[in-house]
Amino acid sequence: MRALGLLSFLYILLLSSFVKAESIASYPVGWEFWPIVKETIIYPENSDLPAESSLFAQETFRAYSWINNGQGSSLTIRVNPKKIKQYLNRGPYSDGPTVVAISEQADLIRITEHIGGEAIYGSYNHKGEDISHSHPSLKPGYCNSCHSSYKDICRHGVCSVFGSRLKK
Repeated sequence: MRALGLLSFLYILLLSSFVKAESIASYPVGWEFWPIVKETIIYPENSDLPAESSLFAQETFRAYSWINNGQGSSLTIRVNPKKIKQYLNRGPYSDGPTVVAISEQADLIRITEHIGGEAIYGSYNHKGEDISHSHPSLKPGYCNSCHSSYKDICRHGVCSVFGSRLKK
């Protein structure tokens, strides 16, 4: 009877962890060794964007200026080495993890993965724990909505308006 109680407890504990998790994209082990294609910043929430900022830049600022308690963060973009050519051609992408966007000071890693040609999204910390539940802008549905709205910039679900360190 005690074993049944323990199994029930473990089952409930397992289910509760899935209820909290919302990321669809998987956490890619070894992303730290992927090539860096872009380094930039997430502006602090008290920043004034230039008047000529694109709608995409404004939307990105509104979505992420809360990061690191509104203090901003460095942002590093890395691409799966198996998908460099696809990235340089702006897609289409084969199945599997594609791009990670790392906000170091915020312990935040946003993932774009592709399955069947479609982009899926996830948000994790450096331990690989799903944190998409911690803010509305980290939920996969939010990511999908924004990326879908800016198809000219976010081709095949990967946004690449700011250029790249890589050469074709």
